[in-house]
Amino acid sequence: MTRNEVLEFLELPESASDADIRVRLNDKLAYFQRLSENAPNEFLRQLHIANTEKVKQMRAEFIGAKGSEAKPASTAAKTEIGWLIRHTENQSAKTFPLYYGKNYIGRNSQPGSPTIVLDDDPYVSRTHALLEVTNVDPLQIVISDDATGNGGKPSKNGTYINGNSQRIAQKVTIGNNDTIQVGVTKLIIRLNNTSIHKIVQEVEESEYMKTVVIDVF
Repeated sequence: MTRNEVLEFLELPESASDADIRVRLNDKLAYFQRLSENAPNEFLRQLHIANTEKVKQMRAEFIGAKGSEAKPASTAAKTEIGWLIRHTENQSAKTFPLYYGKNYIGRNSQPGSPTIVLDDDPYVSRTHALLEVTNVDPLQIVISDDATGNGGKPSKNGTYINGNSQRIAQKVTIGNNDTIQVGVTKLIIRLNNTSIHKIVQEVEESEYMKTVVIDVF
């Protein structure tokens, strides 16, 4: 399967990075696995199983092709230590991997750094917030939304934790099951201690965190 065919199947633009493709492949795999398990009839179950196998094949081909290329040491050893799961009303669940060290949230990718790209939320800044994973067990993350971490200025519409209506103004330590709101998007933090499918299912079955009404600029 060509790269363009993969992008079309994943509904990604031609400008999508390899990291974007890997994240979307993981999202699609969890999505079709969930659909196959909850299918109301055998026909739909088989359809979703076929799509699951298709995504697995695409992922194997993509990772296999990239695995033969030389990778910088700084990125080759990275493994997901946690996940951000989108849990926003009227939106499907979406998963974003968290890595040890710095992770950015924004509408644009940060070259050389993991980025949770939220390009479908117009209230998210290009560089919105910085998450720095400082400990794994227990999961500990320092989040900031200021000029230092964001490359010169804080986000326009703020970052909110666990439904608190006050935007964060300094570094805040958060962890497993905490909720981050950027723009109108809410993301739940989960430790990578079980299958991503089970994590997504647990999040989907949980109640939504209160949405902070932001003053839109």
